[in-house]
Amino acid sequence: MAIQNGTLSQAEHDWYATRSGLGNSAPLGDHKRAYYASKSIGGTTKPISQLETEWLQSVSSSTSTETFELWLNACQAQSVTPGKSINDCKMRFFTSIASGTNP
Repeated sequence: MAIQNGTLSQAEHDWYATRSGLGNSAPLGDHKRAYYASKSIGGTTKPISQLETEWLQSVSSSTSTETFELWLNACQAQSVTPGKSINDCKMRFFTSIASGTNP
């Protein structure tokens, strides 16, 4: 499946869907939980936002808890030009990391 780049929500869903092992029609939250679990980041009681923070910290070897800084560092760690906002960083990350790459 190609990563759609029309909107951030499409790109994010497709990026996680190509890595989660779940069917494409599963909700984004389910894709995220499955993907994070595959990276040994999990817990059924943790909110997705906490799982995402832990994953971003591991991707960039960062201890920050600031969302923008985490996405900026994740982009840099994957050789993606960082954006000027959280959403810009996320869009660049999700549309630049090839589907075969699994940070």
